Amino acid sequence: MKKILVVSYYWPPSGGSGVQRWLYFCHYLQTQGFDVTVLTVDPASAAFPSLDYSLLEKTKGITVVHTKSRLNPIKLYASFKKGKLKNQIPSGNFGSKRKSVLDHIAGFIRANFFIPDARVTWNKLAIKKAIYLVENQKFDQIITTGPPHSTHLIGLALKNKFHINWLADFRDPWGELYYNNLFKRFEFAKKKDSELERLVLEKADKILTVGPSLKEILQYKLDKNQSKVHVIYNGFDADMFAKCTDNRPLLFTIAHIGNWSMQQAHQEIIAALQELCGNRKIKIRFLLAGKVDQFIVDKLAAIENLTVDYKGLLSHQNAINEMYIADVLLNCHPILPNAEYMISGKMMEYLASGNYNITIGNKNSDGAKILASFPSAKMIEYNATEELIQLISDRISSDRSHFELSDLLAKYTRKAAAQELIDLINKG
Repeated sequence: MKKILVVSYYWPPSGGSGVQRWLYFCHYLQTQGFDVTVLTVDPASAAFPSLDYSLLEKTKGITVVHTKSRLNPIKLYASFKKGKLKNQIPSGNFGSKRKSVLDHIAGFIRANFFIPDARVTWNKLAIKKAIYLVENQKFDQIITTGPPHSTHLIGLALKNKFHINWLADFRDPWGELYYNNLFKRFEFAKKKDSELERLVLEKADKILTVGPSLKEILQYKLDKNQSKVHVIYNGFDADMFAKCTDNRPLLFTIAHIGNWSMQQAHQEIIAALQELCGNRKIKIRFLLAGKVDQFIVDKLAAIENLTVDYKGLLSHQNAINEMYIADVLLNCHPILPNAEYMISGKMMEYLASGNYNITIGNKNSDGAKILASFPSAKMIEYNATEELIQLISDRISSDRSHFELSDLLAKYTRKAAAQELIDLINKG
């Protein structure tokens, strides 16, 4: 039985997309006979964007070791914003029309003095605990996952101290991480960030990522051994969709599930709904779940004949339920350089719902190539308002039943993705 140490900042009760990839990988590794230990941050000192205690169900049988974060600048920022410390922090403020002086100062400090990211303050105690674990247990494999990419520095420290196999998983780019473009960074900060990334890529025995374009980016940064970079897509939990019931609302429903900031496509959606509901007098329900910029909420709420149902943060299962009963699902990519490399877990879940879904983003992206094989999905470019109006209109006049996609979806389940990981680990 192989023993694996996974180092991940995000772990339940953390919610959101960042936790799910390795939560499911660890769950299936454990069920397939691997002995899995997860090293993560103590929730009491963590900076999580959302909480979802329902995810703890998937952690049963997995050994979890927590360490504190000595200084947490994100929680300190949250205390100034909200008046008290919480492990659930404000998020989705990138590009907000309501950014304060404090927001600008915090962003500048984060970008230039906490490298590669503000959660690097967890590393000192995490490295100490990781060394203790490796010295006292015979792990066959250590795995680190980022963002936060500072977590990979824990793997780097272990690799430098021990002769141990190390897999580094990149859920997003490092240097090309899309929201880095929102910060003003000094050259010394960029140089240090680039050097840390180079060290991680060179020292890791295997590198894992979520899509072909990101694989190419990572391979380009390697002088040799480019074959050590592998792709395993994000997936969806088939068991969660099996629990859903087809109880659609009477009113035609468009849904956006997940965080929605001003840096994501939104203007074309507002314009399309103003035409459909305001001018054509079509009655539509718009379901919002997650953290949504108040500007977007206000603009939607002002549209005549559009009923806005803003549910806020939902558990993962409840979010899946809402996806399953919506008529149209919207996915809005960031309007920033390098966002086209994203293949989100949400995209996979939208497909798994069997409902029609529209993504606004780059039609040449990795995500667009996957969507092209599904009759239930459409990728449109930013600002394609007329096309969006037509797509929604066509769906309103069509059958509201689910698409039959089981054959197309089989390779995108979390279980199938975990089997790919198991095969990769077993190759040594």
